Amino acid sequence: MAEIDTDQDSRIQQAMEFLRQVNDIDSNNRAEALDDVRFSAGDQWPVDVQNSRILEARPCLTINKVDAYCRQIVNQIREQRPRIKCHGMNTQTDEKQAEIITGICRHIELQSDADQAYINAIDYAVRMGWGYIRVHTDYIKDNSFDQEIYIKPIENPFTVYFDPNSIMADGSDAERCLITTLIPKKTFSAMYPDAEIDSGFVSRGTGDVIGDWIQKEEIRIAEYWYTVRESVVLLQLSDGSSIYEDEVDKKLMKELGVEVINRRDSVRKKVKWCKVTAMQVLEEGEWAGKYIPIIPVYGQSTIVQGKHKRFGLVRMAKDPQRMYNYWSTALTETVALAPKAKWLLAEGQDEGHENEWAQANIKAMPVLRYKQTDIDGRAAPPPVRQSPEQPPTGAMAAMQSMNLDLQAVIGIYDPSQLPQGIQSGKAIQGQQMQADMTNMHYYDNLTRSIRQVGRVILDLIPKIYDTQRAMRIIGADGKPEIMTINERKMDEQGVMRILNDVTIGEYDVVMDTGPGYNSKRQEAVDSMMALFQAEPALVQVAGDLLVRNMDFPGADVIADRLAINNPLAQIDDMSDIPPAIQMKLKQGEATVQQMQQQIQQLQMMIKQRQDVEQVKQDSETKRELMRQTAKAHDIEMRNKEKRHEVEMRTDTQAHDTVLKTQTQIQVEELKAQVALLLARMDHEQAKLASAETTERAI
Repeated sequence: MAEIDTDQDSRIQQAMEFLRQVNDIDSNNRAEALDDVRFSAGDQWPVDVQNSRILEARPCLTINKVDAYCRQIVNQIREQRPRIKCHGMNTQTDEKQAEIITGICRHIELQSDADQAYINAIDYAVRMGWGYIRVHTDYIKDNSFDQEIYIKPIENPFTVYFDPNSIMADGSDAERCLITTLIPKKTFSAMYPDAEIDSGFVSRGTGDVIGDWIQKEEIRIAEYWYTVRESVVLLQLSDGSSIYEDEVDKKLMKELGVEVINRRDSVRKKVKWCKVTAMQVLEEGEWAGKYIPIIPVYGQSTIVQGKHKRFGLVRMAKDPQRMYNYWSTALTETVALAPKAKWLLAEGQDEGHENEWAQANIKAMPVLRYKQTDIDGRAAPPPVRQSPEQPPTGAMAAMQSMNLDLQAVIGIYDPSQLPQGIQSGKAIQGQQMQADMTNMHYYDNLTRSIRQVGRVILDLIPKIYDTQRAMRIIGADGKPEIMTINERKMDEQGVMRILNDVTIGEYDVVMDTGPGYNSKRQEAVDSMMALFQAEPALVQVAGDLLVRNMDFPGADVIADRLAINNPLAQIDDMSDIPPAIQMKLKQGEATVQQMQQQIQQLQMMIKQRQDVEQVKQDSETKRELMRQTAKAHDIEMRNKEKRHEVEMRTDTQAHDTVLKTQTQIQVEELKAQVALLLARMDHEQAKLASAETTERAI
């Protein structure tokens, strides 16, 4: 930013006068707060008492219990840090858009490491009574025109001089604020080469002294925030909108047919800032929002004689802590100065072992040798050691009393001193709640301040994120999603629309307190397990939610697989359609899908029936064909059999005739042969008879 060489700029005098005013009003608070910080850091003995004891070589013990109690309160807040949640406030907003804005706030917190700023502020608030958080904007890169919003800590709250007229607990009504910054002179010369280097902003207040914050090689500059109010005329237009008179475009109003229907005098507030030294204004600018981006976090506050008195946990714990230190020191000193336990032995029993007995009280001797006779040679009993002097009971009782007083003042009790024995869960929870409620105001004050941080961010979002860009939106479970905001897109009717428009609508912050997401997830698992055991049918409806909330590797994968078969799990949180309508649509889609499946099953059944009829017809046709084929085959076979029979009969008759003829011929031939044989036999018999007759005759 261009430098301004203005030696007589009135803002320098305003800044210096404002610092003197704040220091005069708040000097007691700052002095006591500085002492509180030193006390919690261990500087707990009064200077005069400590010096006198050092001169006398007497101990000054510090048993710093206050620091432990401060850390306990701060660490409880670390465990359950308040979370920003945005709600819409007019008809231009909806639940989806509010979730996008909330996701942007989480993105800003994450990239800024906002936890560091919150814890730094509440730590100082607990210790001394107040701390600060700041919001600022910066370019994403050196070569980019896109800006980001950041939440940063103010490490030293004594460098902040806040508006003493502010009465709101979150500082939202502040009109002025000044922050001093210490930077190296070389860096200062590089940042502002034309600036005078030997004229730093030397005005300062308690806790912001030159010995603590200015070195030889460093220079202090002041960042001065202030508000300017301008008298303007506010116009109400016929379309329901409002606009300042000096911002009206009459030509555009005429084209749109918009008229002025009402007017009134109003005030326009602007927040401006400048960086100054004691001699010149280095930089200046106008803040994009309507709040001074310095947010206080207060501890305890009360008004005494018309002035705010601010303090933290340490202020009221100083006296019991000092008394505890005193009695601890007295007890230690008494025990340390008490004579050591002595050995009683007869004269002459240590003869020859004098060195061993001389060192018996300062060394751990494994054995101590002695003579059983005294110097006169008479038998003597073994040496006896006297009992050491006991710590004074009065000092110990005083220590315990101071410890109880310290716990009573702080409101945090030692669990070992609570009622012992068998106790119900409600009794234990009641004791814990009592301890938490004593210091609940610190958590509540931080919640208010973080809510103001959220309002500052909401005020800046439409002005910083006013162009189309891809942004990381972080969900409640910490999972990021890349989304395009202010996206210009043509709809189905050909109308140009802006999707995820973060420049319109009004939002407010509602803080989400209590356990964080991980704790709530574990509690949800326990509750759902009990619910599913009572009603197992719910597993089919919400089984994926149970598995998704479990903390083991692969739980999300199993949940995704279960969700595939559950239409109710297919809800798009970022859709324009409300979740309830989405569920009804999913149920309708599931019903339609079931009906389609039933139709497909019926079609399959019909097709199967048609296939069966076709098979029956084909089978009947085949059977008929087989019957006709068999019948024709039978006829043919019968015809063949008849023909074969006729042929066989004919062949048989012919064969019989031939056989008969042949047989007859053979018979006749046999007859002829027999006749010949008979004739021959007769002839032979005749010869034989003739020969016999002849022989007889002879």
